[in-house]
Amino acid sequence: MSESSRKILSERNVSITNPRILVLEALMENRNPQTIDELQKKLKDKVAKSTLYRVLGDLKRINILNEFTSPDNTTVVELLLEDHIHHHHLFCSDCGEIIDVNLSNEFEDLLSEEIRKIEKKFNFVINDHRVEMFGICTDQCSNCK
Repeated sequence: MSESSRKILSERNVSITNPRILVLEALMENRNPQTIDELQKKLKDKVAKSTLYRVLGDLKRINILNEFTSPDNTTVVELLLEDHIHHHHLFCSDCGEIIDVNLSNEFEDLLSEEIRKIEKKFNFVINDHRVEMFGICTDQCSNCK
């Protein structure tokens, strides 16, 4: 997997460093959103926490990392590569699971139309939007069992 992480960094004209490769590979292993603590555990002390934050900042600057806050105010990150499509999230209040959700094109179009109205009304430029849904997993969730 090291070659693809090197290629990703190289294509974006970012210097290839061992911490960047390690963090990028850990993010690529599990494409689901994950907390920084989960990512740190996955890295097993191969990358200092301060370095991890610096690398995550680098990845955000080159637009391949999305960062958002969970309902319990935890920072969550997810990798955004070519196959990324705009999506939203479900949050389980029992187990903390975060699930990517794609909404229908029709709904996204209606939402975009509303966003344009809001921009015009408030003379505001909206760069992004999120729909976050909160609830609990079913009894089929492996995390809740």
